[in-house]
Amino acid sequence: MYNIKTVGKSGQISLGKAMAGMDFIMEELPDGDIILKRAVVVPMNERWLHEPAMKEKLARADAWMQVNSAQEDKLDEFAAKLGLAA
Repeated sequence: MYNIKTVGKSGQISLGKAMAGMDFIMEELPDGDIILKRAVVVPMNERWLHEPAMKEKLARADAWMQVNSAQEDKLDEFAAKLGLAA
């Protein structure tokens, strides 16, 4: 579907409320055409979470959590084992 959009005096084009908050890659072609592609932006300091090895570790941890229910911590016992008991 094609829509005609006009660039305003501020140099902006409105894509509509349905696109609000989305990130795009803007590709400028040699002939002057512009292509907008929706994108997911991952901050540099979070990229390590998306590496294959880390994704595998996280999947294993998630599988473990599915079969091991949460339990109340016994911090006093743990501290005593470490020799930190007061």
